[in-house]
Formats: sequence, structure tokens, C-alpha cells
Amino acid sequence: GGGSFSLQAPSSSANNRVFTIPDEADATLLTSNTSTGKILQVLQTVKTDTASVSSNNFGDLSGMTAPAITTTGSNKVLIRLFVQWGTEAGHAISFRLVKSTGGSVTVLPIKGDTAGSRDSLIFGGLASNAPWEVNPASMEYLDSPGAGTHTYKLQWAVPSGATTAYFNRSFRDSDQAGEARTPSVITVMEVAA
Repeated sequence: GGGSFSLQAPSSSANNRVFTIPDEADATLLTSNTSTGKILQVLQTVKTDTASVSSNNFGDLSGMTAPAITTTGSNKVLIRLFVQWGTEAGHAISFRLVKSTGGSVTVLPIKGDTAGSRDSLIFGGLASNAPWEVNPASMEYLDSPGAGTHTYKLQWAVPSGATTAYFNRSFRDSDQAGEARTPSVITVMEVAA
């Protein structure tokens, strides 16, 4: 179509290179200016303070909402989460990831399968035996939200409603060396389709 194309040999005769075109199908050569598959923007929220929950109804986890991300066309959003929490021995905690677009909130399908009375969650379940433990977890999920402005956030609850669970700290949280206060992170990235 009117432009020019050239292949240049290496500048030194000692550097021989072979360029082979596969005999399989037609293709378009991607260049450094091609957007396909590229990360177009990265937004992140880091939560270093603590929070607590004692309700058995899901609610937003304060400070674990990613900055609103605006996507175009059929671009996707890669969500990465790293969270840490503490619970009382023998009790459970529940987490889920939701998306808000144009005022409509939907629960994302990144969770375990349903099985009987078991909870289907992104993170959580019954606590370990030690109330001084900080439980870490991480995940990532590639969402196809469509064009628009989207806000991703973490919600949590205590299924029994009979205890309090904590974020970025252990349940015991004694004021002594060895007890930890920890950070959690939510990151969203627009990925070119």
C-alpha cells in the first residue's frame, strides 16, 4: 500500500542471521507500537491500616477498593489481590470480589464451586487454631467488563456473626515483638484485547 519495506543485513559479516517465515498461515507481524496484549494502565491501592468485621452480611472492606479504571473496546482488566487477615480459632471469615459499573454492582465469578452447605468464596473459610496467626492469600482474575468505567473492591463478612475478624493483623494482636501488622494490596490493569 504505498509504503516501503526493507530488511537489513547485520553490520558485520561475522554475524549471520536467518529469518524464516513459517509455511503455516498468513499472519501480521506485531511491532513495538502494536497494542495487542499490552498492559495499557496500572492502578493500585495499598492498605496498611487495620479493619474489623463482625457482621454475617457482606460489606465493603474499607481501603480495599481499587481506583476506578476506564477501559475501551473489548480490552480486559487483570485484577491482582494480596490480602492478610486474622480470625479467632474455630471461626470463619468470608471474602468476595465485586465490580461496580454505572451504579450496578455485580459479584465476580472468581470463587470456588458450590458443594452442599459449604461457602463458595474467593478467600476465607475456617480459621486455623492459632489466634496469633496472620493468614495471607493472593489471587488474580482476568475480567472482560466491556468499555466503560469500572470499580473493583473486596467485600467481607463473618458467616457466624458470633465473632470479630480482623484485616492486616492477627486476632490476638498483642503489643509485643513477633506480633505483626501487615499490608494488603489490590491492583487493576487494563490489558489490550
